Amino acid sequence: TLGARVALVEKRALGGDCLYTGCVPSKTLIKSARFAHEARQTQKYGFQALEPKFSDDSFASIINRVQNVIEIIEHHDAPEVFEKMGVEVVFGSPRFLNSGEIEVALKDSDEKRVMRAKRFCISTGSRPFTPPIEGLKETGYITNEEVFHLKTLPKRLFVLGAGAIGIELGQAAPPSDKKSFTGSIMSKAVRPRG
Repeated sequence: TLGARVALVEKRALGGDCLYTGCVPSKTLIKSARFAHEARQTQKYGFQALEPKFSDDSFASIINRVQNVIEIIEHHDAPEVFEKMGVEVVFGSPRFLNSGEIEVALKDSDEKRVMRAKRFCISTGSRPFTPPIEGLKETGYITNEEVFHLKTLPKRLFVLGAGAIGIELGQAAPPSDKKSFTGSIMSKAVRPRG
């Protein structure tokens, strides 16, 4: 902390987007897709061709693997890691009282705590943006916050958004067969009509 007293206020979980709904689960899903792709290529190397089958059971196993990888990595973002570096970790929802104070509604408690500082660094991350597209609300859409918790293999998956996670989800989509989903990517430049 370079000698400064530092407190980190987190509303949800340390590790945030990358660990739970972004980089880590997305790249783990891509690894499974890559393995399936390579299995189909074995004939090129003199082996009998393999054809991985995607079913709800295999998809559930892939999603379980994604969650297991998250569990393996999440200890690197545990509060104890930050506390060993001299950072106080506080879980809750903050609000500014004035330019030098915040009030934190502590998570899993009715208590509030006032914290004072000379400087505040706001690093809130982001949440999925739902574009104002006519009819979208009625589709039962999911975001990157839900996709890595699906229990069954979607028949189709249309990925709206060409950010890193959107492109990776498109790459990880299983190939076409009876129960597979297909990944499509729509540019951020596309605007709804009207």
